[in-house]
Amino acid sequence: MTDELGEIIRRKREDLRISQQAVAYALDISQAAYSKIERGETEVKVKHLYRIAAYLNLSVYELLPPSMASEVMGDYLLAPLVHRVREWWYQRSLVSTRKGVPISERP
Repeated sequence: MTDELGEIIRRKREDLRISQQAVAYALDISQAAYSKIERGETEVKVKHLYRIAAYLNLSVYELLPPSMASEVMGDYLLAPLVHRVREWWYQRSLVSTRKGVPISERP
C-alpha cells in the first residue's frame, strides 16, 4: 500500500512540475527522506500526508489509493465536513510554520 501511495504522490507532483526538493522543504525534511516516501521505502506520517496535499493544492483523498480512501471515509456522513476542517487546519499551520509566507509565494 505504501508503494501505491508513494506512486500517486509522485505522479501528482510531477504533473504539477514541482521538484522533490520543493516539497521536502515544505515538509521540513531532506530531499532524500522525501524520495523514500515516493518510492514506498518509508511510511508516510499523517502530518506529512496533509502537508503534501496542501502544498500540491489537493485533497488528502486525492492522494490516497481508491481502496484506502473508501476505507477512511466509509459511510460517515460528516466525513466531507471533517475533511474540509482538517485541510483548513493544515493549510493554516503550513503558513504559520513558514513565518507567515503563504505557500504560493514561496520560491
